[in-house]
Parts: sequence; C-alpha cells; structure tokens
Amino acid sequence: MRAISGMHPRFDRWSSVALPAVVGALGLFLAACQGDAPTGVPGGSGSDVITPFTIVPGAGTAVALSTNRVVHTSTTLYGQSPTPGHAMASTRGTLVNSPWDLTNFGGPVITSATSRNVYVNCPTTPANCWGTVTLTPATFLRDLNVSNLIAIANQYLSEDAAGKFGVTEMKTTAKFVNHTASMKDIFSIVFSASEAAHASGYHNIFHVFLPQGTDMCMDATHCYSPDKPSTFIFCAFHGSVDFGAKHVIFTVEPFQFVGGCVLPNQTRVIDGTASTLSHEFIETITDPDGDAWFSGLTSNEIGDLCFVFRNSQVVGTRAYTVQEEYSNTIHNCTSGAF
Repeated sequence: MRAISGMHPRFDRWSSVALPAVVGALGLFLAACQGDAPTGVPGGSGSDVITPFTIVPGAGTAVALSTNRVVHTSTTLYGQSPTPGHAMASTRGTLVNSPWDLTNFGGPVITSATSRNVYVNCPTTPANCWGTVTLTPATFLRDLNVSNLIAIANQYLSEDAAGKFGVTEMKTTAKFVNHTASMKDIFSIVFSASEAAHASGYHNIFHVFLPQGTDMCMDATHCYSPDKPSTFIFCAFHGSVDFGAKHVIFTVEPFQFVGGCVLPNQTRVIDGTASTLSHEFIETITDPDGDAWFSGLTSNEIGDLCFVFRNSQVVGTRAYTVQEEYSNTIHNCTSGAF
C-alpha cells in the first residue's frame, strides 16, 4: 500500500493529511492560435456520442480512506516560488546531464488505455464548457494520441505510445456545497463513472472536468479556488483509488482558463484545457500510482519540471499552446520526442 502524504505550503512533497473517510487506497498527484477547423480526425467536429450516467449517492464513502502519497505538478500557480525542479528548467539548453532526470521506482506504467472524459454540469456542449469553437477536450486527446508530444513518453513506457489511447465521453450532473467539489464528491463521480462504463484498472483513465465557477478543495486550505486566492494552491491533479478490488485511475480538471493556470496572453479556452490535460495525462501514463517515474531529487513528475514552458505547436493535426514535458534522453524539457 502506498504511503500518503499531505500538502506543504511550497508543495515539494506532502505529508500526512486528514481527508474524509472515503474509499480504499488513494494516490493523488497535483498538477496545463489558429487552426480550429476540423481536419478529419475522428471526433474533430465535436459530434461524438456522450453517454449520460447518474452519480450513486454516497458512493465515495463506502470504505475508509487509506493513506497514500500526494505530489504537486505543473499545475502549480504561476508567480509562486519555484521548486528546485523549476529552477533547473530555467537553465535548459546548458545541461549535458541532469540530476533531475526521472528515475524508475518500479511501479506500473500505462502503455495503452481508453481516456474516459467525464463532463460534469455542462448544460450545452464540451466545446462551450471547456473548448473553443469545435475544439473539445476529446478533440485534443485524439490529436495528442497521434502526436510527437506523446512520443516523449516512449522512453519511460518502453513502447510506442502513439495510437494507443482512444477517447470516449460521458456526462453527469452533481450538486456541490457552496459551488465547491470535495474529495468525497470526486470519489462519488469517479466510482459512478467506473460502474456505468463497466471499466477500471490500468487500461482506463477517467478525466473529470469541472465547469467554470466550481472550486475544488482537498481540505479547507488547499484548493483550486480562483475566487479565493488565499487557498488557491493547484490547477488540477491526477491520482488513483481503490474501490474494494477495483483500481481506478483518474485526473481532475477544473476550468483552466483562469489567472494562474494559463499564460497572461492566452486567448483560447482550449489552450488552457489542453495544456493542463496533456500534463496530467502524460504524468498519469508514466506514473499512475506515484511509484513509477519521477525525480528522486525533487519528487517532480515528467510535467512538473517543465510547467513554466508553453509553446504554440502542432499537436497531431492542429495548433495548441501546451506545456513541455521532461525527457531523460536530452536531459531537458521538450515539446517532442527526439
């Protein structure tokens, strides 16, 4: 069973934190232009079938929460003090070898999976809630799946990642107290989505998208809360949880087009969504349970070291502004495999 950790103010690593009594063993990892026209990629028009499901009341409280480890990611807010990993990244281009290279700690990685987008409380379409024109979270994930960006993960997976990660879409409605999702709420959503899809394990990744205006708090002081700067600590995170014998991999993606989660000059909602989503997705496949690939020096994962770098680049078939990822091959941050 993995060790839990809780959040420290500068988020290098987390030590023990009391979270609500929810489900089984949990691991959390905090965490990100032109060309809007569809190009023939499946789902590019945003016309996919989105399967509705109902949240099972109290589903997230069935079993007591075990302890686990929590790590922050690139979704650290802009303007906060950098960690050692961020300081390293500022000197990129001058390194031959780097003590910040990722180390394999022996845990599982994900070499193929279905991304199951879970849209929460979106009254219209995913493009309207988290995208731009026809570009949606699913569009981006499909573009990522055939891109040079996802190929950065090949060195950690020991396989070619391209084409191995399909996408399906689900939707539901949820009630949040004071417009704030809790960990209990997230577990109920993830459990119910897993039950509805009859899917769990390492070949399924549930991405929970929260709508604009919804905060998300792990506890009273560590939140995604653009409306309350004093508790605004992260932009998104990924993790895993055990519901009895079912192991479920997930990410939580609050609305990203807010100060601190996007660059000041960004103008498209999809770029905020895509940057954080790519960060959490690639961290998930290279370190799903927090015991696979990360830096032994800083505890940072593949995206954490590079979150300050965002470039407009073609991902698959379209241009997005997305974060770079760390490559052991070149000992540096990069936007594509070499």
